[in-house]
Amino acid sequence: MIKQPVIWGLFSLIIFTMGGCAEYVAPHPEEIVGQRVKDRWLALIEGRLETAYEYESPEYKELYPFADYRKTIHGVGKWQKTEVEDVECIKEKCVASIKIYAKIQLGMGFEAVESDARAKENWIHHSTSGQWYHISDH
Repeated sequence: MIKQPVIWGLFSLIIFTMGGCAEYVAPHPEEIVGQRVKDRWLALIEGRLETAYEYESPEYKELYPFADYRKTIHGVGKWQKTEVEDVECIKEKCVASIKIYAKIQLGMGFEAVESDARAKENWIHHSTSGQWYHISDH
């Protein structure tokens, strides 16, 4: 015969386990991609190109080694920050709308100008790894 405290202990363990499962909610693709966009752009702004390269799809990295990727990273000024304005996902593809802030040096004798521009980035869910990757226009 099982004693009352053991039954209550098992019952409490089952309830606790079920409660933990009920509280876990997987993040939506929009949230995941939004964070990856922020992280990728932070790496670009800080000049950590190796880190930014890791956000490219495995297929991209097979075609373009890091040395080729590095040659594609350029802008008209120094990136200051970015804001993710929106992420829209349909099935395995997301489009992130971002605002990029930059400081542009016009030339000798001119002060730097601060500017912003909007851009859209494509992201795709990789079925093998389960990760979201940036799709370059390259």
